[in-house]
Amino acid sequence: MQLTIPSTLDEAARRFERKTAFQIKDGREFKRLTYGELRQQARAFGSALIAAGLKRGDKVGIVCENSLEWIVSYLGISCAAGIGVPVYYDLGATEIEEALRRAEVRFAVVSEKVLPKISDRLPLEMVVVVGPGAEARDASGGGLFRRPRARVLPFEAALALATHESDTTLAETVVEPEDLASIVYTSGTTGGAKGVMLSHRNFMSNVEAVPKALTVTPSDSILLLLPLHHSYPFTVEFLLPLSVGATVTIENDLVRIRDRLAEVKPSVFLGVPALLDIMYRAVRAQADAQGRGKIFEKGLNIVRRTKQRTGVNIGPFIFRELHQRLGGNLRFVASGGAALNPNTALNFQLLGIPVLQGWGLTETSPIVCAQRFYPARFRFTNYYERQLGTVGRPLPGVEVDLIDVPEKGIHVKLHNEGELITRGPNVMQGYWKAETETRAAMIGDWFRTGDVGRMDKDGYVYITSRAKYVIVLDSGEKVHPDEVEEAVQRSPLIEDVCVISRKVREKTQTFAVVYPNVAAVSERLSVDGRELDESTLRTLVESEVDAMEEALAPYKRTSGLVLTDTPLPKTAIRKVWREKVGEEYSFDVKRWQDNALAGLGT
Repeated sequence: MQLTIPSTLDEAARRFERKTAFQIKDGREFKRLTYGELRQQARAFGSALIAAGLKRGDKVGIVCENSLEWIVSYLGISCAAGIGVPVYYDLGATEIEEALRRAEVRFAVVSEKVLPKISDRLPLEMVVVVGPGAEARDASGGGLFRRPRARVLPFEAALALATHESDTTLAETVVEPEDLASIVYTSGTTGGAKGVMLSHRNFMSNVEAVPKALTVTPSDSILLLLPLHHSYPFTVEFLLPLSVGATVTIENDLVRIRDRLAEVKPSVFLGVPALLDIMYRAVRAQADAQGRGKIFEKGLNIVRRTKQRTGVNIGPFIFRELHQRLGGNLRFVASGGAALNPNTALNFQLLGIPVLQGWGLTETSPIVCAQRFYPARFRFTNYYERQLGTVGRPLPGVEVDLIDVPEKGIHVKLHNEGELITRGPNVMQGYWKAETETRAAMIGDWFRTGDVGRMDKDGYVYITSRAKYVIVLDSGEKVHPDEVEEAVQRSPLIEDVCVISRKVREKTQTFAVVYPNVAAVSERLSVDGRELDESTLRTLVESEVDAMEEALAPYKRTSGLVLTDTPLPKTAIRKVWREKVGEEYSFDVKRWQDNALAGLGT
């Protein structure tokens, strides 16, 4: 096992020197880096940073879209014993400034799109700009950076800063497993996001453990769609392929997913639940557009009945044309970053595509648990149908346990659930300059995940909710918002939903904040011969929510509906950003339709 990122890069370059490591479509051609070229460029960038003044332990921000330069920059920072600080490029200028300032970043790699958001108030010494039109900028000539020391230059020019002396320093630099590799911000508001300190050992322990659950080999082709500032794609779609010599194709435009799937024929695809839902709806919509909706539904029913009776999954045969459009080489889809609706997993399984769920947090580098992939069980048994809802078992070397949450009235012995805690070599070093928060998050060497869940006798973990979001009713009964949202979102009429609590006449009640799906609602009303207006729509959505909640215990059902004509706020991985969801929303039919046309809901 390689215990640091630079040693992993060295080993990959030695074993797979001429093999394509990462590639991205540029016009009609692919830009590619082999493993040998990747190491060469990464070390050149690390040497350039040293020449520009970087010292061991200095922080370097990366605020740009996924690209070959993103990959090279991070690896170069690691080789120079720096600390990478990846920040979501789509944040506002104030949020980006706050993240970089709090991490005490001295250097930054940004895209042309992000450059206007980088404030001259930040004490940056050098800003490297990524993009085909990036040109050297003289900070003393005005513009965004007015400090003479704030050098702004394109990526290629930055590589040229390396000197013989900086090359020598780089060659003598030794990176240790316990050295800090990254400060990664958790999701949250600007003031609430915490900088998670993750060491090389943290990351590499996760990289070593994941293949023992999900086999990834040098022959695998992986499609990277998720932003690398998030620890899930960073570990599983960047560091893991690097460690095994797989090939990764970068794609930043969701509209081009279908083209890229057909072109690079990935064998492994990683997504988040929202993305998988979008993909499944697109498959259904295409079948309807081609006049094959009834045939599609008939195919699903045939697969379902055959699976129930025999355990054999004939989805790959019935939907072989779909499999070819996805490249024809897909072994499995891994889902993470948010709770996966069991219905989504089942939909894909009926198409003959296994979807495996994992669970983890930024603080755990990030994976704690993952479903294992057993091809024979998927093809010839009902094993995965019986496993719907689980996030799998802990990875090798990782432990999970349950503790009481007395402030929420949750007791393990009484309810067979509690707050999940975990320990292992993947658990963070702590929160950056936040000792109080670090102490609160730990019980000895156990990390408090904040997630409420349960474990069965075979060690499979099921996530129920976030402890802090559990709603305690006046009766003492507890409502897990995630459970209710999962039930409601099974309806195609519901695009986004978030369950909140309100005090109504001093009584705690739950409400569903809903952003309806324009296409599905319009189609349903058209079939029913009804006109689209706010009153009709509200009645339709209310009845749909009631129908979806019918299987829930009465106390778990929401008391009212809050309609919004704007998609609910999302994190970078398309999960509803609960902290930013308000209690009051307005609704206007035309504004709702206009937002859908503008693509705000995708």
